[in-house]
Amino acid sequence: MKTKTSNPATIVRVLAALNAHGTRLFRCESCDPETDAQRNLQGRTHYADADTLKYFKTRILNSGRAGNDLIFWIVESVNSRPDHGGYNKRAVAFNVFGDVINDRDQWHRTTSAAEKSMVAFLAAFDPAAHTRDELEARARRDMETARRTLAALRPARKPADA
Repeated sequence: MKTKTSNPATIVRVLAALNAHGTRLFRCESCDPETDAQRNLQGRTHYADADTLKYFKTRILNSGRAGNDLIFWIVESVNSRPDHGGYNKRAVAFNVFGDVINDRDQWHRTTSAAEKSMVAFLAAFDPAAHTRDELEARARRDMETARRTLAALRPARKPADA
């Protein structure tokens, strides 16, 4: 896990790169945690979609943004803890691409305990460095895909002695 080391210049560069990439930051979409999560995560992940929540019998109890709006987090109540019955709470954090970035196997009996685990995670996580690394990895993948696509579009060379 990365520790918070990003300086303001790094954060500015990351925000500019996200803008060039066409990725929007998280923002307050609603005062209702479930609606806020659904609107912020729409198009990034199906994690908070109404059908997904219904299928897993999940409720979103709290949600918010962190790390210069590069992180979106939720606290959910889930009835699917494998080793205990009843509803249990867990905190889940997402990056701007919709990927889960924390350990989802930390279960809690109370919402307050789940929120405390999220605060501890966010205190030790550097969202700007994580986003920069993820953007670089995606750019490399995109360049390789573009190279293979262009190579496939080029006409095949005819033999010289034909």
